[in-house]
Amino acid sequence: MTDKTASTARPRAYSYVRFSTPEQMRGDSFRRQTEAAARYAATHGLDLDETFSFHDLGVSAFHGRNRAEGMLGEFLTFVRSGDIPAGSYLLVENLDRVSRESAWDAMRALEDIAREDITVVTLNDGREYTYEGIRRDFSSLLIALIMFSRANEESETKARRVREAWGAKRKTAAVKPLTRLCPGWVRLRDDRSGFDLIPERAAIVRRIFDMALSGRGQYFIADMLNREGVPVFGRGRHWHRSYVKKVLADPSTIGTYTPHTMERVNGKRVRTPTEPVPDYFPAAVDRETFERVNGLTRGRAIGTRAAGRSPANMLATLAKCPLCGGTMTRVSKGSSKRAGKPYLVCAAAKTGVGCEYHQIRVDYVHAAIVGKAEELVAVMPSPRDDLQDQWEALEREIVTAGDARDNIVEAISVAGHSKALLERLKETEDFLEDARKRQEALGGEIASTLTNRIQSVADGFLSAAESEDVGRINAALRQLFSRIVVNYQTGHLEAHWKHVPGAVSEVFFMLPMGDDD
Repeated sequence: MTDKTASTARPRAYSYVRFSTPEQMRGDSFRRQTEAAARYAATHGLDLDETFSFHDLGVSAFHGRNRAEGMLGEFLTFVRSGDIPAGSYLLVENLDRVSRESAWDAMRALEDIAREDITVVTLNDGREYTYEGIRRDFSSLLIALIMFSRANEESETKARRVREAWGAKRKTAAVKPLTRLCPGWVRLRDDRSGFDLIPERAAIVRRIFDMALSGRGQYFIADMLNREGVPVFGRGRHWHRSYVKKVLADPSTIGTYTPHTMERVNGKRVRTPTEPVPDYFPAAVDRETFERVNGLTRGRAIGTRAAGRSPANMLATLAKCPLCGGTMTRVSKGSSKRAGKPYLVCAAAKTGVGCEYHQIRVDYVHAAIVGKAEELVAVMPSPRDDLQDQWEALEREIVTAGDARDNIVEAISVAGHSKALLERLKETEDFLEDARKRQEALGGEIASTLTNRIQSVADGFLSAAESEDVGRINAALRQLFSRIVVNYQTGHLEAHWKHVPGAVSEVFFMLPMGDDD
């Protein structure tokens, strides 16, 4: 075997920690896996990288979720983008941390990593798996297949036992509750023998159905309940149209329970309904009322966007109210030419739960995002505090010098071409030019601290902004920012960067609104 520690630059190692249940976090699994990785790196001349954290805590590898949605897939993304160099090591406790899928699929997962010139090390036995090693060494291939097959068999056995236990429970569902889970207007009896209605909540359910039968819309019902201060079921702070819609369509209101099975499709959990169990819960409304209400709404538009359609708002899911911090939603009076421009409105104010109601033109926001896209990317903060501090200090110097230059120009316009003033103007202009050059050089240094993936997303944002593609712009913004406050009081969009928590960039989008606007 070649000596991989002989070069002056020591190879990097990355620890991947995974376990299936949250309970294992409280045990010894996390400490055991992290300490084993540190020992291996120290004794084999590897630099254990702490820049990235690849932990799938409480994530199963049985159906490849850690690869499809978790940090193992994230690791491969960083390798392919060049943020993790080829020749690095991935340290895992054993192969079942990588995958518990079928041996065939698990080998493909291992091959995907090894093919990128990454050496996978199993810490329990110190064995190394490389792409060439798997191809040429039959014993390595055989050991990996045996380990993956054993792990998959264990998971299959456990899954089968769980399915059988739930299958037995479903058979007795008509006489004995499956779980303590129940709708918000019902409670489980202390002896777990059945469920009882919560009288005051059942009355609210009946009122919701009565209002729907009288022709009231779901927005109106939610607004009415909020204005009257009717307590919300569960942990929510106020009533939403979506919950009213859910109540009206929920067969639990007439006592019917629909058990579901959970399956994996392409690495994702899919809930599949099984045979409904009538009279599982006590009924809050009668069947005739339920069917009449659902007959009214069946086949009618209910105000939600069709699945797969691009958002009509660049800040969809991102826009936040400057007063309460809640979500701002897009409001449109219709699709006709006379309907007027769509607006952003605080969702809490719209449903009448206390915030102030202000309408912000969506086209103002869109124009600012498209027009200021390059400006936003140019001020992308560095994850290194020292570089970011230098950038901000230079920015303050440039702003101060710019103000001084403007004052000198104004003085010259009043006093005439004073030699002293002209010299000060030249000195200030020279300082400004030098400061801008230093900031430009610092910008290049900051760019080198950003991952290739972030820069790629930023490039995609600029491309989408150039074509004014609303869907692509929204997708890029959601990757770059955790939220964007639409601060109509200052006239700025306040964009909170994801990769540097606490870092905020502002762009102007409208004249500030006064209290009376």
